[in-house]
Amino acid sequence: MALNVDAGVPRLGSNPSSRPLEVEEIVSLRGLEQLQGEWRWLWARCPGATPSQRPEWLVPWYRNLGPRLASHRLWVVTLRSEGRLVGLAPLLLREENGSRVVRLLGEGSSDSLDVLMDPELAPHGVRTLFDWLGRDGERWDTCVFEKLREDSPLLRTPVPPGWGERTESWEANDRRHHRRTVWHAPETKV
Repeated sequence: MALNVDAGVPRLGSNPSSRPLEVEEIVSLRGLEQLQGEWRWLWARCPGATPSQRPEWLVPWYRNLGPRLASHRLWVVTLRSEGRLVGLAPLLLREENGSRVVRLLGEGSSDSLDVLMDPELAPHGVRTLFDWLGRDGERWDTCVFEKLREDSPLLRTPVPPGWGERTESWEANDRRHHRRTVWHAPETKV
């Protein structure tokens, strides 16, 4: 497939949502640090991205808090197309009241949180993420995605058939926030 170039930024060719994406996971601080250059490039491609989604925010957040969070495990999921980083889900897996809960990295200190997805394939990227999480479902019980904006791909992309979900919204600091809780089997509902 040919890449289109616009002001020095490579773009995916036609019909990016039909292209398979390679999924990788990062489970160490070192792996997260090695991703920073590509992560910055992806962040710049995402028009709604916030400073709290940048590696300059999330890597130090994890470096400072991660060692103190014994029940938390880093679980960052990357999506690639033809070797290029096109999606990043900065996740943590943690124990909460006997359940294994997937949350977004940076929770508690960020204005808004989300995945980063190349705008040309955001719904396709989140569906790929959900499919991958479903295939790895023995590792987690529930995903709780906090502080999502109205235009969040995590909020707007339908969950796979058979999954459950609950969405809540609230106003804070003159901003509307959303929490989406999803699970892969009806009996694990939170």
